[in-house]
Amino acid sequence: MFGYVRIAKPELKMGDYDRYQGVYCSLCRRLGKRYGLLVRCTLSYDFTCLALLGMALSEDCVGFRRGRCPYHPLRRRLCCSDTTYIDYAADAAMLLLWYQLSDTLEDGGFWERLGARLFRLAVRRSYRKAAALRPAWDAAIAEEKRRQVQCERQFTSLDAAADPTARMLALLARDLSDDPRQRRVLDRLGYCLGRYVYLTDALDDWEEDRRRGRFNPYERAHPELLREDPSGQSLRAYAQEALQATIAELRRAYELLDVRRFDGILRNIWEQGMPLTVVWAATDRKERRRQYEGSV
Repeated sequence: MFGYVRIAKPELKMGDYDRYQGVYCSLCRRLGKRYGLLVRCTLSYDFTCLALLGMALSEDCVGFRRGRCPYHPLRRRLCCSDTTYIDYAADAAMLLLWYQLSDTLEDGGFWERLGARLFRLAVRRSYRKAAALRPAWDAAIAEEKRRQVQCERQFTSLDAAADPTARMLALLARDLSDDPRQRRVLDRLGYCLGRYVYLTDALDDWEEDRRRGRFNPYERAHPELLREDPSGQSLRAYAQEALQATIAELRRAYELLDVRRFDGILRNIWEQGMPLTVVWAATDRKERRRQYEGSV
Protein backbone atom coordinates (compact mmCIF):
# COMPACT_ATOMS: atom_id res chain seq x y z
CA MET A 1 0.00 0.00 0.00
CA PHE A 2 0.98 3.64 0.13
CA GLY A 3 1.64 4.84 3.69
CA TYR A 4 -1.47 7.01 4.07
CA VAL A 5 -2.73 5.30 7.25
CA ARG A 6 -0.51 6.91 9.85
CA ILE A 7 -0.45 8.38 13.33
CA ALA A 8 -0.36 12.04 14.34
CA LYS A 9 2.79 11.69 16.45
CA PRO A 10 2.60 15.01 18.39
CA GLU A 11 -0.87 14.04 19.67
CA LEU A 12 0.08 10.54 20.82
CA LYS A 13 1.07 9.68 24.41
CA MET A 14 4.69 8.59 24.81
CA GLY A 15 3.74 5.10 25.99
CA ASP A 16 1.38 4.62 23.06
CA TYR A 17 4.02 5.84 20.65
CA ASP A 18 6.55 3.35 22.05
CA ARG A 19 4.07 0.51 21.55
CA TYR A 20 3.22 1.70 18.04
CA GLN A 21 6.91 1.84 17.22
CA GLY A 22 7.30 -1.63 18.73
CA VAL A 23 4.68 -3.05 16.37
CA TYR A 24 6.29 -1.26 13.42
CA CYS A 25 9.76 -2.59 14.30
CA SER A 26 8.43 -6.12 14.79
CA LEU A 27 6.71 -6.02 11.42
CA CYS A 28 9.90 -4.78 9.78
CA ARG A 29 11.85 -7.64 11.38
CA ARG A 30 9.30 -10.31 10.40
CA LEU A 31 9.09 -9.04 6.82
CA GLY A 32 12.84 -9.51 6.53
CA LYS A 33 12.74 -12.95 8.11
CA ARG A 34 9.83 -14.25 6.02
CA TYR A 35 10.42 -12.51 2.70
CA GLY A 36 13.90 -11.01 2.58
CA LEU A 37 15.66 -7.66 2.93
CA LEU A 38 14.26 -6.12 -0.27
CA VAL A 39 10.67 -6.60 0.88
CA ARG A 40 11.60 -5.29 4.32
CA CYS A 41 12.62 -2.00 2.72
CA THR A 42 9.09 -1.50 1.32
CA LEU A 43 7.30 -1.49 4.68
CA SER A 44 4.65 1.23 5.11
CA TYR A 45 2.58 2.45 8.05
CA ASP A 46 -0.62 0.95 6.60
CA PHE A 47 0.33 -2.59 7.60
CA THR A 48 1.30 -1.50 11.10
CA CYS A 49 -2.29 -0.33 11.49
CA LEU A 50 -3.56 -3.70 10.22
CA ALA A 51 -1.44 -5.60 12.78
CA LEU A 52 -2.52 -3.24 15.57
CA LEU A 53 -6.19 -3.71 14.73
CA GLY A 54 -5.85 -7.49 14.87
CA MET A 55 -4.04 -7.39 18.23
CA ALA A 56 -6.56 -4.87 19.57
CA LEU A 57 -9.40 -7.38 19.04
CA SER A 58 -7.53 -10.47 20.20
CA GLU A 59 -8.47 -12.09 23.51
CA ASP A 60 -4.82 -12.92 24.16
CA CYS A 61 -2.72 -10.28 25.85
CA VAL A 62 -0.03 -8.80 23.60
CA GLY A 63 3.42 -8.74 25.21
CA PHE A 64 6.43 -6.59 24.39
CA ARG A 65 10.12 -7.06 25.07
CA ARG A 66 13.31 -5.12 24.42
CA GLY A 67 15.44 -6.22 21.48
CA ARG A 68 18.20 -5.10 19.16
CA CYS A 69 17.50 -3.65 15.74
CA PRO A 70 20.20 -3.67 13.03
CA TYR A 71 19.06 -0.22 11.88
CA HIS A 72 19.29 1.20 15.43
CA PRO A 73 22.09 -0.83 17.05
CA LEU A 74 22.88 1.55 19.92
CA ARG A 75 19.49 1.41 21.60
CA ARG A 76 17.32 -1.57 22.53
CA ARG A 77 13.80 -1.14 21.16
CA LEU A 78 10.40 -2.57 21.97
CA CYS A 79 9.17 -5.47 19.85
CA CYS A 80 6.13 -7.78 20.04
CA SER A 81 6.46 -11.16 21.74
CA ASP A 82 3.49 -12.62 19.81
CA THR A 83 3.92 -12.55 16.03
CA THR A 84 0.52 -13.95 14.95
CA TYR A 85 -0.86 -10.64 13.64
CA ILE A 86 2.59 -9.38 12.71
CA ASP A 87 2.91 -12.33 10.29
CA TYR A 88 -0.67 -11.67 9.12
CA ALA A 89 0.27 -8.11 8.16
CA ALA A 90 3.58 -9.24 6.63
CA ASP A 91 1.78 -11.69 4.32
CA ALA A 92 -0.68 -8.97 3.28
CA ALA A 93 2.21 -6.57 2.62
CA MET A 94 3.99 -9.08 0.39
CA LEU A 95 0.94 -9.86 -1.71
CA LEU A 96 -0.06 -6.23 -2.17
CA LEU A 97 3.51 -5.30 -3.05
CA TRP A 98 3.50 -7.88 -5.84
CA TYR A 99 0.30 -6.58 -7.36
CA GLN A 100 1.37 -2.97 -6.92
CA LEU A 101 4.45 -3.79 -8.99
CA SER A 102 2.11 -5.29 -11.60
CA ASP A 103 0.20 -1.99 -11.69
CA THR A 104 3.44 -0.09 -12.29
CA LEU A 105 4.22 -2.38 -15.22
CA GLU A 106 0.84 -1.44 -16.70
CA ASP A 107 0.86 2.35 -16.35
CA GLY A 108 4.30 3.52 -15.21
CA GLY A 109 6.88 5.42 -17.22
CA PHE A 110 9.83 3.69 -18.88
CA TRP A 111 12.16 3.83 -15.87
CA GLU A 112 9.34 2.96 -13.45
CA ARG A 113 8.43 -0.10 -15.53
CA LEU A 114 12.06 -1.16 -15.73
CA GLY A 115 12.46 -0.86 -11.95
CA ALA A 116 9.22 -2.77 -11.32
CA ARG A 117 10.28 -5.56 -13.68
CA LEU A 118 13.63 -5.98 -11.93
CA PHE A 119 12.02 -5.81 -8.50
CA ARG A 120 9.46 -8.49 -9.45
CA LEU A 121 12.25 -10.80 -10.53
CA ALA A 122 13.99 -10.26 -7.20
CA VAL A 123 10.89 -10.96 -5.05
CA ARG A 124 9.18 -13.63 -7.17
CA ARG A 125 10.09 -16.42 -4.74
CA SER A 126 8.81 -14.37 -1.80
CA TYR A 127 5.53 -13.74 -3.60
CA ARG A 128 5.08 -17.46 -4.28
CA LYS A 129 5.66 -18.19 -0.61
CA ALA A 130 3.02 -15.65 0.45
CA ALA A 131 0.57 -16.93 -2.18
CA ALA A 132 1.05 -20.49 -0.90
CA LEU A 133 0.40 -19.35 2.69
CA ARG A 134 -2.65 -17.24 1.76
CA PRO A 135 -4.12 -18.66 -1.48
CA ALA A 136 -7.59 -17.19 -0.88
CA TRP A 137 -6.11 -13.72 -0.45
CA ASP A 138 -3.95 -14.09 -3.53
CA ALA A 139 -6.89 -15.12 -5.70
CA ALA A 140 -9.14 -12.35 -4.33
CA ILE A 141 -6.51 -9.61 -4.72
CA ALA A 142 -5.73 -10.74 -8.29
CA GLU A 143 -9.45 -10.61 -9.15
CA GLU A 144 -9.91 -7.15 -7.60
CA LYS A 145 -6.84 -5.85 -9.45
CA ARG A 146 -8.39 -7.05 -12.72
CA ARG A 147 -11.61 -5.28 -11.76
CA GLN A 148 -9.63 -2.14 -10.94
CA VAL A 149 -8.20 -1.98 -14.45
CA GLN A 150 -11.65 -2.56 -15.95
CA CYS A 151 -13.32 0.07 -13.73
CA GLU A 152 -10.76 2.69 -14.69
CA ARG A 153 -10.98 1.89 -18.41
CA GLN A 154 -14.79 1.94 -18.33
CA PHE A 155 -15.10 4.74 -15.81
CA THR A 156 -18.60 5.42 -14.49
CA SER A 157 -18.14 7.06 -11.08
CA LEU A 158 -15.72 7.75 -8.26
CA ASP A 159 -17.42 5.13 -6.09
CA ALA A 160 -17.06 2.44 -8.76
CA ALA A 161 -13.38 3.25 -9.30
CA ALA A 162 -12.63 2.98 -5.56
CA ASP A 163 -14.64 -0.23 -5.08
CA PRO A 164 -11.98 -2.86 -5.99
CA THR A 165 -9.35 -1.44 -3.60
CA ALA A 166 -12.03 -1.06 -0.93
CA ARG A 167 -13.00 -4.72 -1.33
CA MET A 168 -9.36 -5.83 -1.03
CA LEU A 169 -8.99 -4.06 2.30
CA ALA A 170 -12.39 -5.34 3.44
CA LEU A 171 -11.15 -8.90 2.93
CA LEU A 172 -7.93 -8.31 4.86
CA ALA A 173 -9.74 -6.60 7.74
CA ARG A 174 -12.59 -9.14 7.90
CA ASP A 175 -10.20 -12.05 8.42
CA LEU A 176 -8.79 -10.46 11.58
CA SER A 177 -11.61 -12.05 13.59
CA ASP A 178 -13.54 -15.32 13.66
CA ASP A 179 -16.55 -13.78 15.39
CA PRO A 180 -19.42 -13.29 12.86
CA ARG A 181 -20.55 -9.95 14.31
CA GLN A 182 -17.04 -8.56 14.46
CA ARG A 183 -16.36 -9.77 10.93
CA ARG A 184 -19.34 -7.79 9.58
CA VAL A 185 -18.10 -4.64 11.27
CA LEU A 186 -14.51 -5.24 10.16
CA ASP A 187 -15.73 -5.75 6.60
CA ARG A 188 -17.24 -2.26 6.60
CA LEU A 189 -14.28 -0.69 8.37
CA GLY A 190 -11.88 -2.31 5.90
CA TYR A 191 -14.01 -1.20 2.97
CA CYS A 192 -13.87 2.42 4.16
CA LEU A 193 -10.14 2.10 4.78
CA GLY A 194 -9.55 0.82 1.24
CA ARG A 195 -11.69 3.57 -0.23
CA TYR A 196 -9.71 6.12 1.79
CA VAL A 197 -6.37 4.73 0.55
CA TYR A 198 -7.46 4.75 -3.10
CA LEU A 199 -8.95 8.23 -3.03
CA THR A 200 -6.08 9.74 -1.01
CA ASP A 201 -3.57 8.27 -3.45
CA ALA A 202 -5.58 9.71 -6.36
CA LEU A 203 -5.62 13.13 -4.68
CA ASP A 204 -1.90 12.97 -3.92
CA ASP A 205 -1.12 12.02 -7.56
CA TRP A 206 -3.56 14.45 -9.20
CA GLU A 207 -0.99 17.09 -10.18
CA GLU A 208 1.41 14.56 -11.71
CA ASP A 209 -1.41 12.67 -13.44
CA ARG A 210 -2.63 15.91 -15.00
CA ARG A 211 0.87 16.85 -16.15
CA ARG A 212 1.47 13.44 -17.73
CA GLY A 213 -2.02 13.04 -19.16
CA ARG A 214 -2.76 9.97 -17.05
CA PHE A 215 -6.05 8.72 -15.67
CA ASN A 216 -7.22 10.28 -12.41
CA PRO A 217 -10.66 9.45 -10.98
CA TYR A 218 -11.34 12.94 -9.61
CA GLU A 219 -10.68 14.61 -12.93
CA ARG A 220 -12.79 12.05 -14.80
CA ALA A 221 -15.65 12.31 -12.32
CA HIS A 222 -15.81 16.12 -12.14
CA PRO A 223 -14.21 17.82 -15.17
CA GLU A 224 -16.56 20.76 -14.64
CA LEU A 225 -14.66 21.70 -11.46
CA LEU A 226 -11.49 22.19 -13.49
CA ARG A 227 -13.32 24.15 -16.20
CA GLU A 228 -14.65 26.54 -13.54
CA ASP A 229 -11.39 26.65 -11.56
CA PRO A 230 -8.30 25.59 -13.59
CA SER A 231 -6.07 25.99 -10.52
CA GLY A 232 -7.62 22.82 -9.10
CA GLN A 233 -8.58 24.30 -5.72
CA SER A 234 -12.26 23.42 -6.17
CA LEU A 235 -11.38 19.86 -7.12
CA ARG A 236 -9.08 19.54 -4.08
CA ALA A 237 -11.83 20.88 -1.81
CA TYR A 238 -14.31 18.37 -3.23
CA ALA A 239 -11.80 15.52 -2.73
CA GLN A 240 -11.21 16.52 0.87
CA GLU A 241 -14.94 16.51 1.60
CA ALA A 242 -15.32 13.03 0.07
CA LEU A 243 -12.40 11.71 2.09
CA GLN A 244 -13.56 13.25 5.36
CA ALA A 245 -16.95 11.60 4.86
CA THR A 246 -15.22 8.25 4.30
CA ILE A 247 -13.16 8.67 7.49
CA ALA A 248 -16.32 9.56 9.44
CA GLU A 249 -18.00 6.34 8.29
CA LEU A 250 -14.89 4.33 9.22
CA ARG A 251 -14.98 5.82 12.73
CA ARG A 252 -18.64 4.88 13.13
CA ALA A 253 -17.78 1.28 12.24
CA TYR A 254 -14.86 1.29 14.68
CA GLU A 255 -17.20 2.24 17.55
CA LEU A 256 -19.02 -1.10 17.09
CA LEU A 257 -15.89 -3.21 17.64
CA ASP A 258 -14.92 -4.85 20.94
CA VAL A 259 -11.51 -3.21 21.30
CA ARG A 260 -9.42 -4.63 24.16
CA ARG A 261 -6.20 -2.64 23.76
CA PHE A 262 -4.46 0.03 21.65
CA ASP A 263 -7.63 2.13 21.55
CA GLY A 264 -5.65 5.36 22.03
CA ILE A 265 -3.35 4.55 19.09
CA LEU A 266 -6.16 3.54 16.75
CA ARG A 267 -8.27 6.58 17.61
CA ASN A 268 -5.25 8.77 16.98
CA ILE A 269 -4.97 7.25 13.48
CA TRP A 270 -8.69 7.59 12.63
CA GLU A 271 -9.33 10.98 14.26
CA GLN A 272 -6.07 12.86 13.72
CA GLY A 273 -3.55 11.03 11.56
CA MET A 274 -5.79 10.30 8.58
CA PRO A 275 -7.46 13.76 8.45
CA LEU A 276 -4.02 15.40 8.54
CA THR A 277 -2.87 13.11 5.72
CA VAL A 278 -5.84 14.23 3.62
CA VAL A 279 -4.83 17.87 4.09
CA TRP A 280 -1.25 17.00 3.18
CA ALA A 281 -2.34 15.14 0.01
CA ALA A 282 -4.48 18.13 -1.03
CA THR A 283 -1.60 20.59 -0.63
CA ASP A 284 0.19 21.79 -3.74
CA ARG A 285 3.54 20.00 -4.08
CA LYS A 286 5.49 23.26 -4.32
CA GLU A 287 3.88 24.37 -1.07
CA ARG A 288 4.81 21.04 0.53
CA ARG A 289 8.44 21.62 -0.39
CA ARG A 290 8.33 25.15 1.07
CA GLN A 291 6.84 23.84 4.31
CA TYR A 292 9.43 21.10 4.52
CA GLU A 293 12.33 23.47 3.85
CA GLY A 294 11.00 25.84 6.49
CA SER A 295 10.86 23.06 9.08
CA VAL A 296 14.48 21.83 8.75
